[in-house]
Amino acid sequence: MSTVENLPFRIVDEIPLRLHMWWSDLGEVGQRSVTKALGGLIGLLMIKPMVDLIEALIPFWDTTHNVFHFSDFELTPMLEEITGYDGYDRGLRHQYRVAPRAVTPQEVLELLSINRQVKKENLAEGYCTFHFLYSWKEKQVGVAQRFSLHSRILGTLIFPKEDGHIELGLVGVADFLDKKANGTLVPMIIKEIYRAQPLVDLKFFEGCNLLLQMWLVEHLCYRPRYMNYGLTRLSFIEEYENRVSGYELPEDAEAWFTRLCSLTINQIEWTFSWLSVKEVIYISTDVCFLLLMGLRSIQPYTPHRVLRQLGRYQMIPHDEDLST
Repeated sequence: MSTVENLPFRIVDEIPLRLHMWWSDLGEVGQRSVTKALGGLIGLLMIKPMVDLIEALIPFWDTTHNVFHFSDFELTPMLEEITGYDGYDRGLRHQYRVAPRAVTPQEVLELLSINRQVKKENLAEGYCTFHFLYSWKEKQVGVAQRFSLHSRILGTLIFPKEDGHIELGLVGVADFLDKKANGTLVPMIIKEIYRAQPLVDLKFFEGCNLLLQMWLVEHLCYRPRYMNYGLTRLSFIEEYENRVSGYELPEDAEAWFTRLCSLTINQIEWTFSWLSVKEVIYISTDVCFLLLMGLRSIQPYTPHRVLRQLGRYQMIPHDEDLST
């Protein structure tokens, strides 16, 4: 019988073909609608997952300070960096931070234009499956079909679960994003990445590994400065492969771990040259961290420890144990 120790490390290691087919079937009008809600994050459909990188990166996570701690420096995904991948250029102050949305099974069926007489035990248990959504795809039209795909992208690429199921709360999130143009998922995304780190003993990474791998590779890869791909909602993810072209990727998890162990402060591309940051959210009035709300819990966020990532003066960080 398998045990936790001998189970392979797993992440979202491929984008389901049916998800690509569903996206293509929407057509130009439907795709514009989904992109309006998800922004540049829709570009994650084209990113190839890197299992070895994520597996090698996990041991460097410092649960005391919620940062990745390498030989002589720290890094952590920052709100402004992930917002850059989203393609939103007006700053977080102009965006509404989306929180989990509680919805009932009947509300889910209504939102997806599915017969309310449908009896599905898994809906009562708080989730739905890809097969359930896909089986109704041909019967849905317009908003309902786009809404189903929107929910599936959230549950597959951005907030994945090991069993592949989609939490009903994500359907509520999709509904909110569809109706509110300036909503942002970024605080939830970072929080779920943070939460996933201590849980890897379970052998599945329940955070957005696609954004995490892109973020790390860009910090490892030197690029000519002052690049500008234009402030569009898609360019920052779509141009990712061009930005890191030429960077030699290690072959496997062991090689990645060796590379990360040998990193020093002078080998890091501290700031993303394509990211223009006018304002930085880095500290609260009472404590040296901020609290980010995710799907399943709340996590402290400590950007003051890595302000150099955004080209700011790096203060000596306050040393506080955030694991308790």
